[in-house]
Amino acid sequence: MKIVPISTENHHDWSYVGLSNYNHSIKDSIVPILIAEIGKISVTNPIVFLEKDKSLGLYSLQSILPEMNLMIDKKGSWINSYIPARYRSLPFVLANNSDGKSKNEKILCFIDDLKCVAKSFDRKSTRIFDDNNQLSKDMQRVFEFLKSIDQNEIVTQKALQSIQKMDIIEDWQLSIKLSDGEKKMTGLKKINVEKLKVLTKEKLHELNQTGGLDISFASIFSLNNIENLRSLIIDKTKSSEESKTTKSIRDLTIEKQKKEKKVEMDNLVKNLLLDDEI
Repeated sequence: MKIVPISTENHHDWSYVGLSNYNHSIKDSIVPILIAEIGKISVTNPIVFLEKDKSLGLYSLQSILPEMNLMIDKKGSWINSYIPARYRSLPFVLANNSDGKSKNEKILCFIDDLKCVAKSFDRKSTRIFDDNNQLSKDMQRVFEFLKSIDQNEIVTQKALQSIQKMDIIEDWQLSIKLSDGEKKMTGLKKINVEKLKVLTKEKLHELNQTGGLDISFASIFSLNNIENLRSLIIDKTKSSEESKTTKSIRDLTIEKQKKEKKVEMDNLVKNLLLDDEI
């Protein structure tokens, strides 16, 4: 996706609109989440971990099959009561400043591919800057929200580092049997409950101080939501198969009509030829 830095020079009279749907996330079987979100996520989705470059990441599981997001319907509308912050902040993001002046400085940007930021719209939109070249009140609220996400990411990472340090993570492979065979999802990790139980008092205290214990318990209890995902994917598969069956019947009917029409035309041509011969 193309990320564009926002500036008064280039975007003084530009405006933005909210996302009309979440179709851009159709292949998101997981989405990164923050420690601030675990209370709401844990009642709707399994909270899982992924390890990349020896670092642990915290995610909401949105499907038990790769490249499928069960949290949106056919129209791209979100079906759950809570939408992860990573999606709600779009089309805006904070990105590292590429000018090299400050490695820690982040700048306000937008994702161009989402087509939510432009110089003009044919519908109601919100300005990015006001007449004084300052962020508009609405845009300032978005900016503050993005900064809160960024700050909570630091807290989340500290908690995850403590979980990793305690060595209480284990591999978790998911599978489901469908009409076209067994499907698997690999690479996920979860809390090893037995290892968590035998941690010393000192280690549990350290885990609790960083927020790692909160994440651990939230993840453990959230895994009950896996059955919701199984039900959603089974329903989705059935719906897809019914659609194919309906389409096949329709195609067969059209094919039959075409054959009948061809026979009728052949007979007509044959009769005309016979008439000419007579």
